[in-house]
Amino acid sequence: MFQKAKPVWIEGLEREMNLAAVFEYEAGDLQNAELRITAAIFYRLFVNDTFVAFGPARTAQGYARVDRLPLCAYSSGRHNRIRVEVASYYCKSLSTCLQPGFLCAELCQNGTVIAYTGKDFTGRVLTQKEQLVERFSIQRHFGEIWDLTKPSAAEMPVAVSDQSPVFLPRVAPYPHYEDVWQSHAAARGTFAFDENLPCREQRYSWKEIPAHWGRFEESQISRKPYRWVQKQAQTVLEKKPPLPLDLKEGEYAVFDFNQIECGFLQLSLLAAKQSDVVVAFSEYCEGDTFSFTRMNCQNVVEFILPEGYEDTVRTFEPYTMRFAMVMVKKGEARLQGFGVKTFEREMRGAKQVTFKEKTHADIYRGALRTFAHNAVDLYSDCPSRERAGWLCDSYFTATAEHHFFGKVPVEDAFLENYRLCKDPLLPEGMLPMCYPADVRPEPDGTGHHIPQWCMWYVLEVKEYLTERNKAADPALFRPTVEGIIGYFAKFENSDGLLEDLPSWNFVEWSDANSWTKNVNYPTNFLYAAVLLAAYELYGDTTLAQKARRIQKQTAALSFDGELFTDNAERDESGVLHNTGNTSEAGQYYAILFGNIDPDAPQYAKWRAHLLSGCKNVAQSGRRFVPVNAFIGLYLRLKTLLQLEQYRLLLDEVGDFFGGMVAKTGTLWEYREMKGSFDHGFASYAAYAMCVALEKLRK
Repeated sequence: MFQKAKPVWIEGLEREMNLAAVFEYEAGDLQNAELRITAAIFYRLFVNDTFVAFGPARTAQGYARVDRLPLCAYSSGRHNRIRVEVASYYCKSLSTCLQPGFLCAELCQNGTVIAYTGKDFTGRVLTQKEQLVERFSIQRHFGEIWDLTKPSAAEMPVAVSDQSPVFLPRVAPYPHYEDVWQSHAAARGTFAFDENLPCREQRYSWKEIPAHWGRFEESQISRKPYRWVQKQAQTVLEKKPPLPLDLKEGEYAVFDFNQIECGFLQLSLLAAKQSDVVVAFSEYCEGDTFSFTRMNCQNVVEFILPEGYEDTVRTFEPYTMRFAMVMVKKGEARLQGFGVKTFEREMRGAKQVTFKEKTHADIYRGALRTFAHNAVDLYSDCPSRERAGWLCDSYFTATAEHHFFGKVPVEDAFLENYRLCKDPLLPEGMLPMCYPADVRPEPDGTGHHIPQWCMWYVLEVKEYLTERNKAADPALFRPTVEGIIGYFAKFENSDGLLEDLPSWNFVEWSDANSWTKNVNYPTNFLYAAVLLAAYELYGDTTLAQKARRIQKQTAALSFDGELFTDNAERDESGVLHNTGNTSEAGQYYAILFGNIDPDAPQYAKWRAHLLSGCKNVAQSGRRFVPVNAFIGLYLRLKTLLQLEQYRLLLDEVGDFFGGMVAKTGTLWEYREMKGSFDHGFASYAAYAMCVALEKLRK
């Protein structure tokens, strides 16, 4: 990947938490010039103060993907300044691997290296990006506060890093960047401190961030804009004022993009005085009062500007928002422009489909946008709170990519990352639940992996090799597939069923997740499908025989004459008894993976429940839970396709997703208004709709 460049960092600071550095080179003419570049964790590249790129594509621990960026279009004659800003977080997260900071880059012209790190690039700490700030979320890294009144640091010694990553080419397409500017604000008003307003001091998902994840102590952090915004009472003065807007201390402007955008916030500002500008953003809020605390992340950035400053400020990392509020905390500034530089998958060439019903057309467009936001360098769950590459999510997102493009370069990269993963803290044969990530065990040993997600990995690999990328070599995946099967074999009980799987068992986001003690039947149906997939890939007939036994035994033990129950627990004498717990999701696991004939007479009632979505079961008095959005709703869509219930599928997709796209232009994580409103797996709806539509047209 590189001829001469070496990974470098500011000497002695490669393991500093949340440290940003800048590396520069004064180049000559850039005709026929290309920059080859990678970094840990992220870089953004400028030529002559013009934004060029954000990267690199994420990959496994010990590896680095190299971007190759033509620079000719940015040349301004004989003198050109190349500037690379690099953020090294050195903390645990679900979105990147924990590793020391480095930059590796070389400038080539007509194929010849003319400058490279380790010799030609100067370096210094990027002092304007505050280091001592709160985490943005437990899944990502740190928030952004920029103090542009600080002088630039002096040039510092740059040392060759002790990191020696294996360099890989970028596999995913390069991102699509587009400036989306607003012509007017949605509202303008004033704000004032109100101690009676409620305030979430922190919002970090299921728990506060423990020290071993990486954080600064409260006493070290001087600016806490997330908390400050919440204590400001808002008063609307006018609606839809045009830009530019002059905002004084205590004044704000709210913007509405009309749909969720994903990218880098950017503000064109002229500071009449030294000014402190705070920007809060939200995927959705209602009414005249801006709100932004619904999601488990601190959606706020802050810019401190010197008097006379006139330029565009831009966030280092991408975020998602439909609404944003710009507040002048101190000073006075003219807001000349406000918008987003998009950071998303290039969607030119994506499959376009005509629908008779407007709701379906809107949902398809929403699926396209949702996919674009969550398939940049790998499949992510959401582009906001996490940007994490989860298994199982990826099974559905991969189907969407193949539907849209007929090829799957993002899945190529995603699966390669998992193949390359070598985590000594994982049990032998297991893969992490999301990756690249650094999800080390908690002190109590929990939270490290999801056994069922590795099963979905095998199912995805099987479809990838047999349907989406038949040119790929199955031998590359054999070690991970066989490792997973070997791991699960250790948990087979005397009936041949999996029992008491460790770590975080996940069936779906409902009470079905709490019914995993001892023997969980949906998991065993899924396990049988995994064994069959491995047999189909590698021809081991013993796996097929085992799968059929598991299917038969699981069906016999779990079916109560009407529905398939979810689990069995052992009594004090060690005998297994069905609990009677029943989930709607469990019925879909049974039909999709249990080799069960829904037309058989003994399953007549069950088939009726499947078609109705188990609507009558909820009133029957049994312990029953309906599906949540993930993964139950998507298992239902697969089930309706299998049962050839195409009209019913289209009706249900319209009912489920129609209200989402009307509010945000994207598809959501949950049925309810919570969590992410821009979740990658939901783009599967486009595939399901199109299959149903094509079948009906025939």
